[in-house]
Amino acid sequence: MKKLIVLTLIIVLITGCGKDKETNENKVYSFTYNNMNFVLGQEFDKSKYGKEVSYSEVPSCAGLGVDKTYTYEHYEVTTTPSDDKDIIYNIYLTDDVVKTNEGIKIGDSLEDLTNTYGNNYEKRDNAYTYTLDKTHLEFIVEGDIVSGITYYIDVE
Repeated sequence: MKKLIVLTLIIVLITGCGKDKETNENKVYSFTYNNMNFVLGQEFDKSKYGKEVSYSEVPSCAGLGVDKTYTYEHYEVTTTPSDDKDIIYNIYLTDDVVKTNEGIKIGDSLEDLTNTYGNNYEKRDNAYTYTLDKTHLEFIVEGDIVSGITYYIDVE
């Protein structure tokens, strides 16, 4: 009987006392600045985010209209057309004033990056890419220092 009780306690401890562990399934990367939340894949409503510093357009790679880039003081947001809407396709952080929602900024160390996000990344050259569903958060690392941060989504 004691063995059964001990075995039951071990199973409960291993499974987290019956609580569902949070998973990254169906989550996406997003960026928040000054209480404005930019969610990859969601419609971009320019009126919610204030006046941009600059604006540009290029033909969409998919040939479905134009990609639009809104440059703000510390970041850029690029949208792409989808179902008659402009969706957030890419967010590029341009300086160390802004941080990811998890607290990493340009100028942080590779150690800070991996302590925060873990080692479940894809590394190509000096790019460390973390993926949630169809969204990606990519860090460019030069000399063990984060020098660039980009959020992007797979567009179908």
